[in-house]
Amino acid sequence: MRARPTVVIDAFPDSAFRHRDDAAIACIDVLLGTTTLATAAEQGRPAAVAASAGELSALAGELDDPVLAGRLPGVTPAAFETQDGPCALLRLQPASRPVVVASVPGTELVANAAAAGPVLLACFRNLSATARALARHRRVALLAAGWHEEVSCEDQMAAAWIAGRLLDAGFAAEDRHTADIVRRWSGISPALAGWGNSAAQLRREGRGEEVDFVLSHVDDLGRPCWYEGTRVFRDEVVPDLEAAGGTR
Repeated sequence: MRARPTVVIDAFPDSAFRHRDDAAIACIDVLLGTTTLATAAEQGRPAAVAASAGELSALAGELDDPVLAGRLPGVTPAAFETQDGPCALLRLQPASRPVVVASVPGTELVANAAAAGPVLLACFRNLSATARALARHRRVALLAAGWHEEVSCEDQMAAAWIAGRLLDAGFAAEDRHTADIVRRWSGISPALAGWGNSAAQLRREGRGEEVDFVLSHVDDLGRPCWYEGTRVFRDEVVPDLEAAGGTR
């Protein structure tokens, strides 16, 4: 009898190195990295991620009049045209201008995972679409970016809800930790994410609109969001995913 496909939940940027060679990966940074990138894809806006000052400088030189959005350690805030976040992004016109998102640790996680091939970018906006795209694979890793070296509640919630959909589709939890997270967050309202530490920090910075956007846009995107190389795109299937990750 063929073994059931499995799903595992892990966290922090270095977790990508544990899974990227043998799993289909979804990177999760609800506040705000992957939500920003999924929103860019919905706009049809070209987007890339930068996890270091060197990557930011290189991408700024390669792209045509890019918007640099976010913040990075060691890079002056004046280098960025705007902050990360869907609201900040949606204010930028025209939507054809490419954006380079630097939203650590989320973009660091994406860069680590995408070095081995295309990865999904998951957030509250595309829970069901992400689960559908992952359901065709034998092993799935849902990776939460975290926040200030702690696992953020909103990332765990998104991971648990995607994993729950996969369990309903016949997957098995790979370990007790994954099963426990799914049970802990099952049936919980997305509004609870508004009480987390990362949401509180954004509100202290005067960026409560970004939190409100995330909490009010749940499963409103019908197609998954993928990242490969320096490109964000929306599609149900990435043909080269199996080749990129072996058993993916």
